[in-house]
Amino acid sequence: MCIVDLHIHSNHSDGTFNTNELLALLNNADVDFFSFTDHDNISCYFDLEKLKYSGKKIHYVRGVELSFSCHGQIRDMLGYGIDINTMKEFLDLYYADEITIKKQNYILEQFKHICATLDLKFDEDIRCCSGKKAEAFILMHESLNRYSENIEKYPFIQHNTKFYWEHFANRNSPFFVDETFDLPTTSDVVSAIHKAGGLAFLAHPCAYGLSKEHVEELICLAVNIGIDGLEVYHSSNKNDDVEFLKSQAHINHLYMSGGSDFHGNIKPKLKLVTGYENMKVNYMDLQPWLSKVERFSIGK
Repeated sequence: MCIVDLHIHSNHSDGTFNTNELLALLNNADVDFFSFTDHDNISCYFDLEKLKYSGKKIHYVRGVELSFSCHGQIRDMLGYGIDINTMKEFLDLYYADEITIKKQNYILEQFKHICATLDLKFDEDIRCCSGKKAEAFILMHESLNRYSENIEKYPFIQHNTKFYWEHFANRNSPFFVDETFDLPTTSDVVSAIHKAGGLAFLAHPCAYGLSKEHVEELICLAVNIGIDGLEVYHSSNKNDDVEFLKSQAHINHLYMSGGSDFHGNIKPKLKLVTGYENMKVNYMDLQPWLSKVERFSIGK
């Protein structure tokens, strides 16, 4: 049995563990194949070139998760098998530190205003300093959850992922904050991944709080732009989501991928490899494309 996790975040984006700590966790979990897929960042792969790792031999494919704007909504695209130097050129255009810090503080101020309007308590003095993906949301999420009266009023704020996708990133929610300004388009990110020699996979299609009909529409749009695959296995999947996404992959002649979307302590119940204990990536479903991209290994 091949243990696989192709969706992992480090502290170079919105994860809490550094590259070396993640390698130790992967070793302890007996993982055979992984990919670090930080949001709009590939610095972990430069870390790997310098780190001394003495654990079991683990194979990996270079990955990234790119944020993009689709019909005014924020969505994510995974890129696998990328050349990191080519991808860095694209990332530097959109995600230089001074740009992202300014943007995250702007988003934070919008979020503070909304929460104040809804009579919620939060720490007024919080500021964004790193500019990392979703820094404004993470800071406010932590602050809002420090006050029990907020939780009593809006219980869903306790759940990081649910709060983000179904409220903060949902135009129909009173908590909505528009993060899509200055983001690349669907076409931009697919083109960037292909230019870097990689394959583009629409990330967690069932995680956005959409009906199956709207998920199909999103997939159709992405297919028309030229994606290569779907993330079929993901921690957010429920009930028949895996089978639904498998059928969509077959219908649209797309590759399949999967991973836990591990973030570390920011999502403490979400585990590496197994997610919320509801996930197991089938390596055989991934093998058709993994055999075509550049793969690396680290360890003994």
